[in-house]
Amino acid sequence: MGSSCAFNWGFVLTYALLISVFCCQSVSSLRCYSCFATGGKNRCEDYNTYKTAMSSKGDPEMKKNCTDPFDKICIIETFAVLGATVSHIRDCSNDAHFSFSSNLQNIRGAYYRLYNLDPTKNETACEWDGQHLVCLTKCVGDFCNGPILDEVNKA
Repeated sequence: MGSSCAFNWGFVLTYALLISVFCCQSVSSLRCYSCFATGGKNRCEDYNTYKTAMSSKGDPEMKKNCTDPFDKICIIETFAVLGATVSHIRDCSNDAHFSFSSNLQNIRGAYYRLYNLDPTKNETACEWDGQHLVCLTKCVGDFCNGPILDEVNKA
């Protein structure tokens, strides 16, 4: 009789432990800077924009918790036409679709290399097709798509 009680308590304790592990597990998502701007010398290219955001005095939307399916990597994407910056983007990505994908990739094969960048190596590449310059950075890690600030660890 004593051994069956011990077995039941062992089962109950094991079951309770499993439930607490699965229920109380914290789910952490990738966090990226998020900024969209047009034209040259824009706020997305300004270091102070990110410093202000991290000090909680700036735009809270700049610090983004990535959500599925756009939670695979962080990116920086710059698109220029004939030497003039048209857009600058920092955001979360699914590592498959980018702003240049729909209009340029189908027409030209010049951007193939950008799709093959290794985000685990924080790689950047630029491709020129004679008219458009597209630069892409892929990285994995909280706020890796912008300045690494002391505040990042506290964000």
